[in-house]
Amino acid sequence: MLRGVGRKAVVCCTLAALPATALAQEPGQEVEVTVRAVSEGGAAIAGVSVTVHDVTMVSRGHLLLGRFASEGDAVSVPLAVGRDYRVRVQAPGHRGRDAKVSPSGPVTLHVVLTVDPYELPPITAAVGASDSEYLARSVTQARFADESLTYATVAEWLRDVPGAAVRGPGGSQALSVRGSRSEDVLVLLDGVPLNDPLTGRADLAMIPTSTLESGTLVRGAASQRYGSGAGAGVLLLTSRIGHGTGLSGGVRMESFGGMGLDLRAETSGRRGRLALSVSASRAENDFSFRNPVEPDAAAEVRTNADAAGVHGALTGASGPLSASLRFDRSERGVPGRAGTSVFADSRAEDQSWIATTGIELPEVRGSASYGWHRLGYRASAEDSESAQEVRELRMAGDTDIPSSPLTLGGRLTREEVEGDAIAGSPGRTTIGGRLAAALTAGRFRVDPALSVDVAGDRMVASPEISAAWLINPQTRAWGRVGQGFRFPTFGDLYFASQYQLRANPDLKAERIAFDSEVGVSFRTLSGGVELETSASAWARRTEDPIVWLASSVALWSPRNLGELQASGLDLQVEVVSRGPAEFGWRAQVAGTLQRSRVGFGSNRNPLPYEPGTTGRASFETWRGAAGLRLDIRYTGPRSTSLSATRSLDGFTTLDLSSRYHLDSGALRIGLFARIENVMDRRYQMIELFPEPGRQFTLRIEARRAAS
Repeated sequence: MLRGVGRKAVVCCTLAALPATALAQEPGQEVEVTVRAVSEGGAAIAGVSVTVHDVTMVSRGHLLLGRFASEGDAVSVPLAVGRDYRVRVQAPGHRGRDAKVSPSGPVTLHVVLTVDPYELPPITAAVGASDSEYLARSVTQARFADESLTYATVAEWLRDVPGAAVRGPGGSQALSVRGSRSEDVLVLLDGVPLNDPLTGRADLAMIPTSTLESGTLVRGAASQRYGSGAGAGVLLLTSRIGHGTGLSGGVRMESFGGMGLDLRAETSGRRGRLALSVSASRAENDFSFRNPVEPDAAAEVRTNADAAGVHGALTGASGPLSASLRFDRSERGVPGRAGTSVFADSRAEDQSWIATTGIELPEVRGSASYGWHRLGYRASAEDSESAQEVRELRMAGDTDIPSSPLTLGGRLTREEVEGDAIAGSPGRTTIGGRLAAALTAGRFRVDPALSVDVAGDRMVASPEISAAWLINPQTRAWGRVGQGFRFPTFGDLYFASQYQLRANPDLKAERIAFDSEVGVSFRTLSGGVELETSASAWARRTEDPIVWLASSVALWSPRNLGELQASGLDLQVEVVSRGPAEFGWRAQVAGTLQRSRVGFGSNRNPLPYEPGTTGRASFETWRGAAGLRLDIRYTGPRSTSLSATRSLDGFTTLDLSSRYHLDSGALRIGLFARIENVMDRRYQMIELFPEPGRQFTLRIEARRAAS
């Protein structure tokens, strides 16, 4: 999908094509068709996107010409005279509308839109899922192409999302959703999993946002759509897509020796689009800290915590076809816990190649991808490197059955792993099928779905049923209940090492026996002030969770523990005021209350590192090209082990950031500055892994548009 920035939802009421000139053009000549979306009161709507299908030579009108996005309230689309087109106009939070266009010269197409709270911003999925699939889910999306200054990493964005948490030792960044473990969240980049084949966790530190088009976090079990690993949610990332022709670049400077460089070139025309993104970064991370093991000792300097990475992505699209090729490599120190020198000079390297191709037609969507992933680790300078490689082929697609509300889909995955401490080259083939329906009656909609996945002697069914109800034009309610699963990782089944780790080939698959959500959202606009509130309550029960535990002789191995229960409430309130002279402000309060317990029999302890309370309050104001933002974040106390014998205190941080845009000839320059953790609070996200304290960031970005 295209852009998704904005707040309102839409039903197209009227269309009017206004000729910009009375002179007819020659057949085949390319002319500009300008599309504008306005409200019933005549006010322009920002964030418009347009999808164009050429219907002249295609009987069913399914030849996708391209997608175009606005920089303001209008979209300019080059179309040929003498041909017929089907144009679909969309805006964030609005329902799209189709119109037929047969230009004989330049025209302006005005689309009048009204609010329909059923609609969500466009969703980018691995196989082009329609927006309506997420009516009964909590979904948050960021368009990194528009937020390149604000968010340098995916983790920076996710910490603003209720119900999401990012943490990890040694510079890694693993995602947890609604009281889950990180291995229960599936992370897909262009349809290829980033989850470590050994641990099941995805390290978000490896992917910079400068090479990404968008990120979409879908909270709640999504196994019926994406298969194994999506038990608590799925994070969908897409590589940057070219929409115009031009060059752009940026530099980033941060505390503790952090720096980065981003370069991008893109071109587009009648034959398609092509974009190349390159990013490189490094950081020393040599900050001082007080050793929690010896609090009275002198301050120490964190060493062997440096990191470096290089990333590149080439993407292209022509008509209904798209393809991408990307390379990612990161190398960093893994210093281990404070108070021990066992891993004082350990290093880790992570690199991957990902190739994808896809096709998207109105009733048929499909994709294929191949990923190669290598993980290397050296425990000390004296040890040899231990490395594992995984290769994965994935094919997926679905089709809308004509003259029915049904969608039929399927997926095929082949994974193979080899490396040190793994005997042979074990693999796993998974075949899945899916049947879904969309049933509507007035303002009420029900979406039942069922998928079945088979891998060897394991077969798992994942049913789900969801419902959405438009109570009135400002209020929408939804509910969902379903099941999910996660197969054991290759590390669970095959990996063993000299560090007292032993695999368990007899593990059963984790089973999300119950995953549910109910929610309500409300939007209103009065006197130039817009209020949006949402609340969702959720509960999840996982049977046979796979947990690594130590035996009486400190031999660690995975086992199916018993049960994991999580429940909670996500809340968000946002008030936006837009005044004259491009002045406005936004205030937001968001938070999560949750309870997550794991154990067996009557023994239930808090899930390690899952706080019972998290929250954020922010205030942002802007005038013209300048903006200022204040964020206050709170993280509650957390236990640090399954035995719940130790815990970390809660903490609050304060962040300040500002941004400014200016135009200099053909260049558009953006400046971004932030002070993170202004009060220099010293805390631990993971026990005995100190955080750096106050940090400064400065980013400068320049874009030159040739067309």
